[in-house]
Amino acid sequence: MYDTAVEPERGSGMVVGPPRAMPVDASARFRAPTYVRNVIERRRLLTMLSARRDRQLVVIHAPAGYGKTTLAVQWLRVLEEDGAAVAWLGLHRDDNDPHWFLSHLLESVRRVLPDSDAAIGELKELIEQSAEDTQRYTVTALLEQIARHGGRFVLTFDDLHVVDDPRIHDAVVQLLDFAPPNMALIITSRTRPHLPLSRLRVRQQLIEIDAGTLRFDTDETREFLIELNGLRLGPDDVARVSEGTDGWVAALQLVSLSLRDAADPTELIQGFSGRHHSVGEYLAENVLSALPEEILDFLISTSVCDRLCGSLAGILSGRDDGQAMLEDLERRDMFLRPLDEEREWFRYHHLFADHLRRRLQRDHPERPRLLHRRASAWFAHHDLVSEAVTHALAAGDPGRATDLVERHAMSLVEHSRMVSLLGLTARLPADAVDGRPQLLMAVAWANCLLQRSEEAQLALDHLRQAMSEHPADEEMQSESDVVQACIDIYGDRLDRAEPLVAAALAGSRTYRAWIVAVAANIQTFCDIHSMRYRAARDRQRWARRFHDRTIGPFAGVYGRCFAGIAAFAQLDTNAAEEHLLDAVELARESAGRRSHAAQLASALLGELQYERGLLDEAERLLEDSRQLGAESGVVDFMIASYTVLARIKAHRGAAAEASELLTEGARVAARLGLTRLSAAVIAERIRQLLLVRRVGDARRIAQSLPDGSRAAGGIGLAIDQTRTSSLAAVMTAEGDHDGAIALIEELIDDLTRRGQIRDTIIAAVQLSAAQERAARRMAAERTLAGVLARAVPAGLRQTIIDGGPDVAAVLDRLCEHARADAWPGAFPPIAAGQLEALASGACGTRADGDVGGLSPRELTILAMLDAGRTNQQIARTLTVTVNTVKWYLKNINAKLGATNRSEAVSLARRGGLLG
Repeated sequence: MYDTAVEPERGSGMVVGPPRAMPVDASARFRAPTYVRNVIERRRLLTMLSARRDRQLVVIHAPAGYGKTTLAVQWLRVLEEDGAAVAWLGLHRDDNDPHWFLSHLLESVRRVLPDSDAAIGELKELIEQSAEDTQRYTVTALLEQIARHGGRFVLTFDDLHVVDDPRIHDAVVQLLDFAPPNMALIITSRTRPHLPLSRLRVRQQLIEIDAGTLRFDTDETREFLIELNGLRLGPDDVARVSEGTDGWVAALQLVSLSLRDAADPTELIQGFSGRHHSVGEYLAENVLSALPEEILDFLISTSVCDRLCGSLAGILSGRDDGQAMLEDLERRDMFLRPLDEEREWFRYHHLFADHLRRRLQRDHPERPRLLHRRASAWFAHHDLVSEAVTHALAAGDPGRATDLVERHAMSLVEHSRMVSLLGLTARLPADAVDGRPQLLMAVAWANCLLQRSEEAQLALDHLRQAMSEHPADEEMQSESDVVQACIDIYGDRLDRAEPLVAAALAGSRTYRAWIVAVAANIQTFCDIHSMRYRAARDRQRWARRFHDRTIGPFAGVYGRCFAGIAAFAQLDTNAAEEHLLDAVELARESAGRRSHAAQLASALLGELQYERGLLDEAERLLEDSRQLGAESGVVDFMIASYTVLARIKAHRGAAAEASELLTEGARVAARLGLTRLSAAVIAERIRQLLLVRRVGDARRIAQSLPDGSRAAGGIGLAIDQTRTSSLAAVMTAEGDHDGAIALIEELIDDLTRRGQIRDTIIAAVQLSAAQERAARRMAAERTLAGVLARAVPAGLRQTIIDGGPDVAAVLDRLCEHARADAWPGAFPPIAAGQLEALASGACGTRADGDVGGLSPRELTILAMLDAGRTNQQIARTLTVTVNTVKWYLKNINAKLGATNRSEAVSLARRGGLLG
């Protein structure tokens, strides 16, 4: 349905040719130009730089043609000889977009820090999958990689003036403000950059070189004209040239070309000195007029591109010897600079290119359009979509540009390159996508997956209008409904999601796997929040074959996460852990450790590990999940990221951090209109206030608890259940024990009837605490005994401990009953040792191991492995899957590093952790 092949240009009068490998290093922007001809060593300036080589920032700014890049390259060679790692980023017009700028910045660093290849690769994936709130995180993570390098590192931005987006400015300022001690920056620009230069100058961390400093003095002019170019000039001629050009390097190079074949150099020098307002224009005309016609035509024809290789130059000029011509121009010193050591990519000096383009427009006004069309066809043929679009637009052909974007749009979405797609569409005319259903569909998907709900809805509305004017097939109609349902569940709406995905699920045999996989996830979400947990798990088992056929990570990760949520709701914690570990692994392998997909899965896994009492491991996972902000994914992910992490912070005694997390969660809930998140955040704040006996504040906040009357189905029910639980907690603290107990018992009846096993356990723990507070001790013991019969086999230690001191008192008595073999009620008794460990919180709230930061479970597995047990035996002992054991072993190896394994094993044995 979505064709990603690129067709050759039609009617252009030329043939693009079959697909071929790109020339070596097509990304020449990442390599400093290799100047070996027609330049002199700027010894005067290099000496100045060497005397202050410890400065953090070198800024070289001057108008075009003053040798800024040449000086930067020469200084970098000095630094490289001293052992510095040098990263180069030649900025182009397309870098005036935060996404492209960050992507190219990361690539420039990756090329010189091979040890950071994996980490930087993950950052590149991350900025493709997330449009918001990633810039500061990405720059911070990049600086960490540079700091880890240890040796001196120099990052160079060439032509910073071509970018003026404020967000890019902020990124450069962040690089300067937080640069590690081993890092320095070099910036070249035609204008003085708007950076905190005064602050750096005061700290003696700045070297600033302007046009006045860059100008050739008389000695340098003499060296350039006479010693380098072999011209026969007297001292007066050199002085006159130096004065006439004002030391402007580009003009001096033009002078050397003009004088090379001049019969009377002195007469020519007198001809331009003081008589022409633009020495450069005069000399350029003088040089070009002396060239053979075929070379002049080649220059003009190829000037439309910012970079050239032999194949592209041949297409533009209609010649078969494009590479030979480029090499000949370089030998002639015709302002053509090689961009790589292999001399396959070149670019004209900016001044010269500008002059050639003006001459092309003046002498051949009809040709630029044709040349840009040829360039667009060449770039498209080599899958360089961004440049193909740029030249199509320059050719005045927005239709072709839109065709190119549309042809690649859905492929970009399925490869998780949503930001790239939206960047390309932003360059098209405002009305270009109207009447383009396939492109509108891809834009709707991209915005939806980036959780830009308003933009996604707008694109979807335009899509429906286009489909009404251009009838679409059944699959496209169904796909648009799936996008709408996806937007809805991100907004925590259930009222229409199920009917919207029904057609896509019914068409699973013929529809694209992507559509069916997402539809299955949406149906699973609806099943979970309609308390159809078994159906949800069955749905994901059915959907796995569709997830496996999709390209990007989103559908598969979400599917596994939803399966984990459903299993956890049924208290099948082993299955929940297996699903969530699988989700984390899939996300990390396909999208990177730092990807949004990995962070979403980490949030839910962190919640599970918290309930099991593995606080350190849970905290690590939840901290990972909110590194880019926790306002992503469906509400279930956000609740884990904000409320569970806030509870852990409170356990650590970090009340301010906990409060800050809850405030942030409330702000996100209000901004996105997520009532269920708001209820969960308020409930957790009430819980934490009651723990420190601020009952009045808790009662006041409880008045802001929302009800579920405005939310459909299970979402509204979940909001009401949260409200009921919180109000009962406040009533208990206020002494209204009978009212609180009645409210909780009513809640438990409702939860039990709906099959919400995990929620029933949590409510029963609260009931036991309320009964204990009301001095109904036997009832409290019976209630908690029933809870333990389910919670202990499931490993839910923290769920019990979070019941607070009242539940702890009940546990103490149950320990006595267990030792006396007088277990209350009809529930199977729990071993006294397990109860004692639970009562003391030894297994629930203890910090992770002292060795390598291992959690209790990891220490247990390590000790069992040391005792000779196989993965299968360990899995049986711990009632988990073999895959789960393997995941823990991978974490153990990563954490231990060079730490003594025997020390970790001893810790496990001393703690009685052997299973």
